[in-house]
Amino acid sequence: MKNQLSLITGASSGIGEEFARQLAAMGSDLILAARRMDRLEALATDLRGKFGVSVTCIPVDLAKPQAVQELFHRATENGNEITCLVNNAGLGKYGSFVEFPYEDHHSTLQVNVVAPTELTYLTVNHMLGHGKKSYVIQVASISAFQPVGNFSVYSATKGYLRYFSETLAFELKGTPVQMMCLCPGGTYTEFFEQSGQKITQSGKATMMTAQAVVSLSLDALFAGKTVFVPGWLNKIACFLPRLFPRNLALFLAFKTMNRAVEKISLPSRSPESSSANTRISGR
Repeated sequence: MKNQLSLITGASSGIGEEFARQLAAMGSDLILAARRMDRLEALATDLRGKFGVSVTCIPVDLAKPQAVQELFHRATENGNEITCLVNNAGLGKYGSFVEFPYEDHHSTLQVNVVAPTELTYLTVNHMLGHGKKSYVIQVASISAFQPVGNFSVYSATKGYLRYFSETLAFELKGTPVQMMCLCPGGTYTEFFEQSGQKITQSGKATMMTAQAVVSLSLDALFAGKTVFVPGWLNKIACFLPRLFPRNLALFLAFKTMNRAVEKISLPSRSPESSSANTRISGR
């Protein structure tokens, strides 16, 4: 990744921050996008000092309709050629579909589906234009394999990302652009408190660190994987639903999730709830 340029959304914490750290350690210059500019700047200062890479920070709220266009314009100005895109920003609220105002679901769809689709479209065309070997990583969830009750919209958006990635990877065969969908299970980040969840003692048994998730995913990316599930317990969780009738699989996923997390009161929206992206559904 030396002399490469990576664009990472939701880079101020969690999986996005860890992608920034590990790609910088490989020598990649970075463009970091998120809502919390103070955290981005602190991370950028750290990475410049440790790895000597160039880091640009762009504040962005991907829940806003014009945000992707503005982000892409800023990221590619002055002739910048992006060779790695990590679509990591995402959000979701834990609870029944009808208990939240529709505006919350609309924001989830905008950040988890519309924004990554639009940014992928713009960036892949950009990558095909410069012709360099390039990578796109869509960060989904194991809920892309098994939807979970009380996480209906979130689960649906992650299923979309998986199918979108698989299809686009097929279409891009023979081009310099490689596509991978990362589907982590429970990962220690800020998403729990932002989505209204608290991990239980039993739920901790399946958790992974963001460092492990990203390290394994980069190995899978460079090995040419199209869809990657880190952790053998998560792999089993993605395979088992194939053995059961759909209704039974949904029931079991719901009961498992209820044992893994407790529902808590949601805090007021932080400066960047949409970019502290963690995957917990499907446990």
